Amino acid sequence: MTRKAVLALFCVCAAGLAANPIELLKSVNSDLLEDYSRPLVESYGVAMGTGWYHSGRSHKFLGFDIGVRTMLINIPDAARTFTASVMACSARTGGGIDTFYVDVEGAATIFGPGGEQPVNPPGEYALAIPPTLPGGLNVSWMPFLVPQASLGLPLGLEVTARYIPWPFEGTTVQFFGVGVKEEITTWVKLPVHVSVQGFYQSLAVGNELNSTTFGGNIHLGRSLLFFAPYAGVGFDKTKTDIDYVFTGRFPTGVGPNGIETEELEIPVVATYDQPVNLRATLGVALKFGLAIVNADYNYNLTTGYHAATVGLGIGMR
Repeated sequence: MTRKAVLALFCVCAAGLAANPIELLKSVNSDLLEDYSRPLVESYGVAMGTGWYHSGRSHKFLGFDIGVRTMLINIPDAARTFTASVMACSARTGGGIDTFYVDVEGAATIFGPGGEQPVNPPGEYALAIPPTLPGGLNVSWMPFLVPQASLGLPLGLEVTARYIPWPFEGTTVQFFGVGVKEEITTWVKLPVHVSVQGFYQSLAVGNELNSTTFGGNIHLGRSLLFFAPYAGVGFDKTKTDIDYVFTGRFPTGVGPNGIETEELEIPVVATYDQPVNLRATLGVALKFGLAIVNADYNYNLTTGYHAATVGLGIGMR
C-alpha cells in the first residue's frame, strides 16, 4: 500500500496528503460530484460501522480498554472509474452560447488513478467545464485509524467513545463517536456472552463536508483462556452533506483573439442519504495480560465494500 493510501482520508490517519481530498472534490461541478465522490461516501459509511466491539462481554464496573482501531476498506475496481458526462459550452460567432455534454470513459473517481484528464469538446470555440477532470488518490484499499476507549458501567452497561480533532490543510477535522452496549447475559445465563449495542458518530471537515452515521448490532463471544472468538450481525446508515463553491471559466462569446470567457463561482450543495447497510462480522481477540489484540472481517451485505479491522490496546475487565 502506498504512503498516500496510509495517510489518506480526511486526516483520520496521521498527516498530510500529496492531494487534498477536499480540494479534489471542489474541482468538479455539481454534474460530476455524485459519481466522483460516491466511493468516498460509501466506504466511509462502511468503515464507521466497524471496530465497535471485540468481545461478547461488557466490562465490569470501571473496567476499561483504550487503544486504536485500524479499518481497511477494499475499493472495488468498479468504484475507481466512471463515465463522466461533462458539460461543455460553445460560443457562436454570430452571438449566443450552446450547451452540450461530452462523455469521457474511464474518468477517475476520488479513489481512482491520479493525474488530471483533459476534456476536449468538438468545435473551434468550445470549452469544457471543467476543462480537465481531476485524478484520484490512486488506492485500492482505504485505511481509517481511530482512537477508541470503553468504560464499564453498572448493570452490564458499557460506553465507548471515539474522538479526533485535527488540523488539516488550513481547515479542521472533527470526528466524534459514542456507543452504548448492554450485555444480555448479565441477566440471562447462556453458554456464550451476548450483547446488543447502538452507536452514533459524526465527521466534519471544515465547512465543506458533514457526515453522520448511526447503527447497531448484536454480537456474541466466548473466552477460552487468552483466545476469544466473537461474531455479530448489525446495520449502519450514513448521511453526508457536501457544500462548497466550484470556480470555473465560462464562455461569453467570440472576440478578435478567439473565445472569450469569464470566471464564475457556482455554489454546489449535495446530500447523500445512503441506504441501510447490513453486515456480518467474524473475529478473534488475543489477550496477553493487559494487552489486547483483535482482528475481524466484516462482510457487508448491501454494498460492494468489505472491511478488515485490527485493534491494539490495553484493558482490564
